[in-house]
Amino acid sequence: MSPTPHLKAELDQLIEGADLASHLERDPIRFVHRYADPLDQEVISIFAALLAYGRVSLIGRALEELTARIGPHPFAAAQAQRSDAEVLAQFDGFVYRLTRGEDLARLWQGVSALIAAHGSLGAALTAFDDPAAPNLSGAIAGLGAAVRAATPGFERRQAFEHFLPDPAKGSACKRWWMWLRWMVRGPDEIDLGLWRHLGPHRLLMPLDTHIHRLSRYLGLTTRKSADGKTAAEITAALRALSPDDPLRYDFALAHLGISGQCPTHRVASICAHCGIRTICSL
Repeated sequence: MSPTPHLKAELDQLIEGADLASHLERDPIRFVHRYADPLDQEVISIFAALLAYGRVSLIGRALEELTARIGPHPFAAAQAQRSDAEVLAQFDGFVYRLTRGEDLARLWQGVSALIAAHGSLGAALTAFDDPAAPNLSGAIAGLGAAVRAATPGFERRQAFEHFLPDPAKGSACKRWWMWLRWMVRGPDEIDLGLWRHLGPHRLLMPLDTHIHRLSRYLGLTTRKSADGKTAAEITAALRALSPDDPLRYDFALAHLGISGQCPTHRVASICAHCGIRTICSL
């Protein structure tokens, strides 16, 4: 899609006027910011991102429980190389929608194996990446495949496939791309920029219902399916506005929807004060 002439200026203004601190208090990345050590942030971040589906309040409750179970030093705990039985016991009884304790245990053992093999999650993802590829889909797929290969003792669960989606299957993989946005772009008030060497320009939009809806209002896509192709089309439109950092608009746009500031139908009293009202087709 071709961005409208005024789109960049309006989106830049939206970012400048956004209450980022307030949005951060409701966003799952706040759990990553609780840790000072980048290696701890890496470990917590993948769990926080992959659990970020459903209602905001319930995600927060699930992540409070998760971080309590993991403890204050996630990287050191992941280095400990415990048995499957020990890790299953650690996460036993965890339930969040489709995700169960055994799914967390399997991911934990996969992360532990990656750290043992590569030294850190960031180094593992870098090893799976092809720098010549236009985006990081291959790195995501490689990391997911490595987690599965490292955990053969776990029962196959369809819920785990939902928890750890494969971008090759056409899904938008919103939670993977949100994780990579946290870790690759920045550093700023929200994102960490720990893996900036992978290239913020190679990220794809973390596409959820809010971003899909707003992108249609803004003319970034006309596609009705919230799939990988739509995420790529929206990203391409935003890359035309910000070639080096197309996802700089993601956080502010997403929280227009999450906060309820952008309704699903036109409400004059709300829309009159919206930061993107002059470019929105709603």
